[in-house]
Amino acid sequence: MEAVADNLFPILRETSLFSAWPEDLLHTLLRQSQKVTLDSGEILFVEKAAASAFYLILSGRILLIAAASTGQEKIVEIIEQHDLFAEAVAFLGGRYPVTAAADGRTTVLEIPLALFLEILEQKPLLMRQMLARLSMRLHFLVKELRHLSVESAEQRLVSYLLELCPLATGSAVIEFPTKKSAVAARLGLTPETLSRLLTRMRKAGLIEMQGRRLQVPDLQALERWVAAR
Repeated sequence: MEAVADNLFPILRETSLFSAWPEDLLHTLLRQSQKVTLDSGEILFVEKAAASAFYLILSGRILLIAAASTGQEKIVEIIEQHDLFAEAVAFLGGRYPVTAAADGRTTVLEIPLALFLEILEQKPLLMRQMLARLSMRLHFLVKELRHLSVESAEQRLVSYLLELCPLATGSAVIEFPTKKSAVAARLGLTPETLSRLLTRMRKAGLIEMQGRRLQVPDLQALERWVAAR
């Protein structure tokens, strides 16, 4: 672990959770936080383990992995640079609901849960802001459940591509945030199914591919294609 430098203050302040926090409280939290660096595939915490911290990604990516009743594992979310994660453990009995693993070399800021809760208990307004964030997260998870249970494989993939797309119309260049096998798991697909879908879309002229990068000549044509299926 490494000591935290003052230059991390603006990064933490830019997150929705901490955007309204007074400067002195944020510095108090940072002084008790640590930087942790993980190698690719290294586990940060495991599902159902007692939680003592939550995290902000400073570089790299984290995969959140849940175990199914069949014993298989599913990637439920890919956490990107400068995103917070595992903050919900403050309201979930202090145990991590998923396993977190590094996707490539990754550095995170480890924020102590005990101090965070102590500050929240003293500041009711901050507590309400936290609940608002958790409500937004719940909305996201409900949307993801609908995608996995109702939408077809094609619809899931196109929805995911459009989420990565910075524009709503015209052409766009999209880059998968992680390796294709992780994207497939995130969408509830096998890597083979994902490859077949991408090949089908390429042959239909909807995308051009080069590694993780996809070029979409016409976003609306992509939407029409999946709507017709």
